[in-house]
Amino acid sequence: MKTFLTLFASAALTLSACAHAETPPTSLTEGFDSVSSLDGWIINNVNAGSTSWFQGNTEAFTAQAGAADSYVAANFNAGTPFGGAIDNWLISPELTLAGTTRVTFYTRNSAEEGFDNDTLGLLFSAGAGSAITGFKTSLLSVDSTAYPGDWTKYTVDFTGSGTGRFAFHYTGDYDSSSYIGIDSLTISAVPEPSSWLMLGLGLAGVGVVARRSRRAAAGAGLALAALGMSQSAIAADQQGMVVVRDAESGQLRAPTAAEHKALVGKPIKSSEAVAGVVKAPAVQVRKDGTRVASASSKAVFSVVTRNVDGTLSEACVTDEHAAPAATNNLRTAQAKERNYEAQ
Repeated sequence: MKTFLTLFASAALTLSACAHAETPPTSLTEGFDSVSSLDGWIINNVNAGSTSWFQGNTEAFTAQAGAADSYVAANFNAGTPFGGAIDNWLISPELTLAGTTRVTFYTRNSAEEGFDNDTLGLLFSAGAGSAITGFKTSLLSVDSTAYPGDWTKYTVDFTGSGTGRFAFHYTGDYDSSSYIGIDSLTISAVPEPSSWLMLGLGLAGVGVVARRSRRAAAGAGLALAALGMSQSAIAADQQGMVVVRDAESGQLRAPTAAEHKALVGKPIKSSEAVAGVVKAPAVQVRKDGTRVASASSKAVFSVVTRNVDGTLSEACVTDEHAAPAATNNLRTAQAKERNYEAQ
């Protein structure tokens, strides 16, 4: 029994460590409360007009959120008179990215009739550099024909890893451009989908043994705590984490997106998810002692029997006819078995 408890707890702790091994990508939230004291930002007005990026002017319009002037603005004075082109850059601090990163922000212009040649681009440059020649990846463009006259939210997803910077690029010309603002910027990682699925074989076995031994119950509790699950999960026998065994290391780990899709099949609706947990399929306990649940349109039967020598045998089968066979004779059932010492 001690060997089983050690192995189970060890596997659970390994899974817990794997789940938290990756450091989340650096996120950025900026409300532009004080443009003059932006930390890590770089302002580069290539054509050196009389202004560059500056604190929002409440006489033009007020901020999308926060104090009335808490947004960053630029206007036609970023170009030189008369007819000078605008080439004005607002470059973010260097960020560490992993996987998919989502950028959201609000922008608008002053909607002055006859002065509507405002264009705003969002670009990305890999690495720590801030030279504008490095911003070769265009993520989004708000052009002059569609620039909104009211605060409008824009969202773009970007997939990549390593470090890099994002940049807003304001273009136009001195004669026909007007005034724009940017507010409520957030840059953050898009969480990978996670779900819970009934895999109750292992937990059912622990539950049976735990009821027979205080020492087993303590070990089961340790394993469940490492998995981030409560004792109620044993009692319900209706939830379990979707995990895979790594072919190279042999350790349990969280599935990749492709593995998750193959295992779960149907994606989980965001409206159903609560802290990564969704309603698990109902478990039916039959008179013969087997348990059955439908997981991704596939019935899974869990069978736990007591042998003549006092040991408990556990098997998992996916065929309805194999379940009774496993109950009567585990050797003939098409299942992978594990024996636990009963106490």
